[in-house]
Amino acid sequence: MDCNKDLIENKNNKVIRNILKVAGSNIFKLLSGVLVGFLIPKILGVTEYGHYKTFTLYATYVGLFHFGIIDGIYLKYGGYSFEELDKSNFRFYSRFFILLEAIIMIFIFCFSFIFLKGTLLFTFLCLSIYLFFMNLTSYYQIISQITGRFNELSFRNIIQSILTIISVIILYVIYNFGGISISYKVYTVISILIIALLSFWYMYTYKSITFGNAEKTHKKREILYFMRTGFPLTIANLSSSLIINLDRQFVNILFDTDKYAIYAFAYNLLSLVTTATSAISVVIYTTLKRTKDHSLKENYNKLVSIILGIVFCMILTYYPLCFIVDHFLDKYHDSLIIFRIIFPGLAVSSVITIIMHNYYKVLNKSFNFFVKSLIILGISFIANILAYLLFKSTISISISSIFVIVIWYFFVERLFIKHYKIKCLKNTLYLIISIIAFYIVTSINNYYIGFCVHILTYLIITLFFYSKSILSYTKKVL
Repeated sequence: MDCNKDLIENKNNKVIRNILKVAGSNIFKLLSGVLVGFLIPKILGVTEYGHYKTFTLYATYVGLFHFGIIDGIYLKYGGYSFEELDKSNFRFYSRFFILLEAIIMIFIFCFSFIFLKGTLLFTFLCLSIYLFFMNLTSYYQIISQITGRFNELSFRNIIQSILTIISVIILYVIYNFGGISISYKVYTVISILIIALLSFWYMYTYKSITFGNAEKTHKKREILYFMRTGFPLTIANLSSSLIINLDRQFVNILFDTDKYAIYAFAYNLLSLVTTATSAISVVIYTTLKRTKDHSLKENYNKLVSIILGIVFCMILTYYPLCFIVDHFLDKYHDSLIIFRIIFPGLAVSSVITIIMHNYYKVLNKSFNFFVKSLIILGISFIANILAYLLFKSTISISISSIFVIVIWYFFVERLFIKHYKIKCLKNTLYLIISIIAFYIVTSINNYYIGFCVHILTYLIITLFFYSKSILSYTKKVL
């Protein structure tokens, strides 16, 4: 009995260590995110920033072009150690993948050069190159994740963040002290160069599964298997991104560059907070994959409550972020209206992407998640169109996006309530009350009073719902 207890404790300690490793690297990532989030908009100006955010918007879709291969490997080999991988097989996978991405890059590059012009030409030429290096990096990062090599993943995240920090500081010095205006093209190229450097470094690190003799017999069938099993997950992931990004896509198409820049900046503030939660997301799948079925069901509500508690705690940064924008980036003041509307939606989307989606994958319900995501995507499309036709404002589109995310939450959670008989009322009430409380508290215009009331409200609501759990976790830590 004691032996089993020790094994469980060691397993839990390992999970915590892995999360802390990735979280440690995310401190640098958060710092680089803060610099990019606040200095780049100031350096570029509203219009140029709008062009840059158009590039980053379309960059979120490049994952579609690995056609499920990465996700197929992720599903099949999740939980393997690196030593257990057949190196000869993986050399074939690596070479095939590199060749496939190179062909796609050349095709998009040529297509853009022939049919596009102006800012769109530059944007899509850069996207073609970014696609190649980003998907290559993602391929090797998946190897790090499935084999639990979080030291490599964390160290590279740190280096990437440091390079970003250095480049942003240099651009700010040139802009602020040299009086030289900076084009979005300069920072876009710098971003691509950093990703390219990272991908070459990964290729060298994983040379044992990239270079050397490769097993080719019947391996094309395995590639097709990866595509067949992984593509629904890829589309499900893309559907999730589309649901979260669709309002931005509408604003990008229907409004001018300056209005899109203001709207995108609100989401940029949101991304500063999501960086902190990504440490959990990276580790959670491989952990759940090794967990027994009955434990998965028992731990579901605990995991959801932890994510909700953490994210709503991070949402306390609302007033400090507003203060920074008002005093440092006054040109983007109008984005704070959008920011206030969408900020609590972060708690909803975090639970869906970090907990629910991973549960669907572990329970072999990826296709089910995909179908539900497509339905929600359709609802989101209709909601955005109606918001635009009725009000023709970016505010109405942001409000519709919040309603859609909440519907998505309940729709996806229905599986756990109906089929696995999990009672989710407590977390649901906490979520709804916390969102309503946020909107009420943030109507206070005084930053200092509002911030204090916000903290007090968060503590009261959280302790009311989870005081027993917090005391239990505290005792375990002590």
